[in-house]
This record gives sequence, structure tokens and C-alpha cells, in this order.
Amino acid sequence: MLYILPTDTCFWLACPISEPKSYEKIYQIKKRDKSKPLSILVPNFAWLEKNTDLTNDQINFLKNYEKPFTVLANCSYLKIWLNFVNEENNEEFFNRDIYEKFAFRVANNETQKKILKEVWPVFLTSANQSKESEIYSFDELKSKFWNLINEWKITFLWPKKDLTKTKPSEIFEFIDESLERNFLRK
Repeated sequence: MLYILPTDTCFWLACPISEPKSYEKIYQIKKRDKSKPLSILVPNFAWLEKNTDLTNDQINFLKNYEKPFTVLANCSYLKIWLNFVNEENNEEFFNRDIYEKFAFRVANNETQKKILKEVWPVFLTSANQSKESEIYSFDELKSKFWNLINEWKITFLWPKKDLTKTKPSEIFEFIDESLERNFLRK
């Protein structure tokens, strides 16, 4: 199952990590380069603290970060998910080797928290084709994805309203255990 949901930046396309076929459909819809990984939506900072290699100081820094962010970190828990092969259906993640680290987004609204309660964990990426602008308007989103609802069963998870146009999230990783950051997008 695929979902479209709002984030603190734009509309995003998501799928449960337990569905390699849905994961592959995201790449098809976006025409995304298969060497580019997707982000992971996590429920809260406590999850990051428990499941990643981020330090307490780094987690506290993120809690007070004033801009939308995506943080890269190691996570052995998710490596296990990616290495799973469903031999019954011959399903596996076609590009699992690209995930040296995972890009994490922390849930920040009720829609995101709801999907995480239903289908945790969740892959997500902006709901636009690669190299096109992010989508903030419900009408634009509807025009680009309405035909896919019946074909691929995309579920829309938000009130039918526009989002405020916001800059994309900053993407960074901490350098070792310090608070110094290496930015991939600023």
C-alpha cells in the first residue's frame, strides 16, 4: 500500500518497510534513480535514541533544531528489515546495498503519528517526480496522483487542504560523536 501524507515541508509519498513491492513502486512513480535511498519516518526522538548510533547530546540537539531536518545515522534494526527476503513471494529490496546509513525524519503531526501506529516502520520521499518541484497544493497533488489511486491503491492521509510552502529539509549527519554536522543539503 502506498500513502500520501503531509510533512513539515511538503506532501510525501510513503510505504511500509515490510512491502518491497510498494517500495519499488515509489521509485517507478517518481522516476527516481535507484541509487538514491529513501528516508525513514520514525515516531519520536526516543526511537532514535534507542535504535540508532546518535548520542544523547546529538538527540537533544535535534529536539531543539529549529528547521525541518533529515538526519543520517546507523541503525542495525533497519538493516535486518532490508536484508529480509520473502522466499514465498520472492520479494526483497532491490537496492538494499545503497543504505550505508539511514536518513531519518521524526513524526511531527497527527497524520504521521497515525500511519506509524498502523504500519510502522515507513519509507518516505517527497511526492513529486525526480527533478520536479515539491508539491504543496492539494489540487496539484490530486492532478498528478489521482489516476494512481485505482491503479496502485494510493491512500491519501490528510485533510484536503494546501500546505504552506516551506524550504526542503536540511539533510545532514553528525561528524563522529560531536555536534558538528556534515550537510548533504542546506
